[in-house]
Amino acid sequence: MVHALFILSLYSWIDVLLNLDTIYGETAARVESRPNPDDRPKLRHLFVFSDSFGDNGNTRKPPVDPVLGTAVESEDSRQWFFPYGSFTDRRDNPTGRFSNYMVQSDLSSVPNIMGLHVAPPAYMLTERNTWDKSGMTFAIGGATVYHAPNNKKRVSTLRYQVDRFESLIADGTISREHVEHSLALIAFSGNDYVTNVQRLQEMGVAKVLVNNVPPVGCAPSQTTPNGFTRCDRGGNNYASVHNRNLKKLLKEMEDVHIIDLNSAFTNIVDGDNTEVSSFFEERLAPCCQSINPNGYCGQLGQSDTDYRYTLCEKADKYFYWDDMNPTQAGWETVMEQLEDPIKEFLGLN
Repeated sequence: MVHALFILSLYSWIDVLLNLDTIYGETAARVESRPNPDDRPKLRHLFVFSDSFGDNGNTRKPPVDPVLGTAVESEDSRQWFFPYGSFTDRRDNPTGRFSNYMVQSDLSSVPNIMGLHVAPPAYMLTERNTWDKSGMTFAIGGATVYHAPNNKKRVSTLRYQVDRFESLIADGTISREHVEHSLALIAFSGNDYVTNVQRLQEMGVAKVLVNNVPPVGCAPSQTTPNGFTRCDRGGNNYASVHNRNLKKLLKEMEDVHIIDLNSAFTNIVDGDNTEVSSFFEERLAPCCQSINPNGYCGQLGQSDTDYRYTLCEKADKYFYWDDMNPTQAGWETVMEQLEDPIKEFLGLN
């Protein structure tokens, strides 16, 4: 039997909130009983499935323009350009991550448990028919819980990423013996929660961690209209409804644990005088902010010096990096709050 740990980080909240009835129309079913924890093999490999919370290079880097002699940034490729990856103040450090450096998949307690300093290499940056023995990251920025019929952009789904992983097992690139000693962190979105959790468990996955939805009304994309002074209660209420239903939906499933991102985020961005909120001078405003309401972090005008965004001086004093994603300091503070519950669920305390 395959033994792997899969972590679902489902933050494609617009897609989720627009389709709550579809998601919760599914019925959670019990799966076969899991093996005795003492019989499980040591976990040595990590597989990451995610959206922008875990993408470390799978969203394609733009090709070099033959006329300009350099790659041209865009909203979809911004994570490959300064100021993304600017943690060390250098301009040549973007790694395809949606932050000033590390993201959730790098800072989760799971990589640390395995002795990894960062998440495994990206699938798109790995040579065909090979894989790094630390594991592989399938995460793609913009991934959704499932295909939205009104979304004209082609986006990744949870099912798509799990399919890629399964194909590497089927063609022998990743042996079943290796999978038996693996963890999988899923910070991404797919067809629907229940079906994919059941699918992973039917594949032999030992335990599943599922992120709930953060307080989306506090994201800079939602607080821009009020000058980053307060969270949008409507957005947060939708997230609360979603999370209550998610809890009901998954409670009947064995070996499934919900990672409470909502509480961890709320303690920081919407908490009154909490210890973790005091770490940040700016809890709602992003460090990297477009000067155009329809623009994006890192946007340039007609030249390399025509900046269409502003950048804070001390990113570690800001919780949010851009209009949706936390800074490295933000992610560190979030995951530190969640480390003990994760370890307890895995039996590591």
